[in-house]
Amino acid sequence: MRAGTEGPKQYASVAGRAVVAHTLAALAGVARLSATLVVLAPGDAALGAAAPQFRGPRAWAVACGGATRAASVAAGLEALAARGARDLDWVLVHDAARCLVRAAAIDRLIDACVGDAVGGLLALPLADTLKQADASGRSASTVERQGKWVAQTPQMFRLGLLREALARAGAGVTDEASAVEALGYAPLLVRGEPDNFKLTWPADFALAQRLLAPIEQIKALVPARDFDLSLRFYASLGFAVGYKDASVAVLRRGSMAFLLQNFYVPEHADHFVMHLAVDDLAPWAELGARLASEYAAQGVRASSAELRPWGLRDMTLIDPSGVLWRIAEATPRQP
Repeated sequence: MRAGTEGPKQYASVAGRAVVAHTLAALAGVARLSATLVVLAPGDAALGAAAPQFRGPRAWAVACGGATRAASVAAGLEALAARGARDLDWVLVHDAARCLVRAAAIDRLIDACVGDAVGGLLALPLADTLKQADASGRSASTVERQGKWVAQTPQMFRLGLLREALARAGAGVTDEASAVEALGYAPLLVRGEPDNFKLTWPADFALAQRLLAPIEQIKALVPARDFDLSLRFYASLGFAVGYKDASVAVLRRGSMAFLLQNFYVPEHADHFVMHLAVDDLAPWAELGARLASEYAAQGVRASSAELRPWGLRDMTLIDPSGVLWRIAEATPRQP
């Protein structure tokens, strides 16, 4: 198999879930979809185990797949019609192997096509130089890329139009838009996203794994004697509030983040140390001195930057709750 998987690629595991489970989760995030129908190959009973969250009155699976993509899509349209879909209803056709599709992109496609006479598809303008290969695998010529787009899915058309287009085009069409084009229509090209690629080769699965893998983080829970005061102090230090409720706030500055707790025990706070490594200590030393003056009445103190015996140049900053920050200038000597 091109994908390098042991079984059907839609059931291969990526970032702890089956490919098709990622895809269905993205579709579930589009509130305007009335229902989702999965077209399975005859005898395929693996979907339930691969995507256990895909259930409910609007989650349909039918083992009516054909020998070609066109045949499978046509059979899926008939299954939708049997469940009450009408010729003028919009249908979105999506590849299960495009598991990185985003709900926002699907919503953008719907917004663009719902008032269009034909429908359309997600696609990307071709950015790379395109080569025509000869029989020996060498570059024979450069193909003009102006006006060329790479087709993606979903592709959105009215059920009746798409059913007619597929019936006339036959089994050779590689996507729904080409069948609609064969009827003389011009589908709308709606800009998609680069990560909505189809998992075809082993490298595609490796990239999807990196993109879908959960981000593992460790965040400190910094105590606050006066929650609002500490929030103001850290805002002055350049941290923005990403989330806040009565008991905790997520504070972020660039790629850094920690949790500020509305919780205070003196023995805990007085022995709490945060370590921050920065490229340039000078602006932090200047900021620390300013905050020490501004918040002096609240116990904020800052030391000047010094070269320490352990090989780092650092400074200290004590917040309004007594938490000690060691802010160090990263050097090649630091592990």
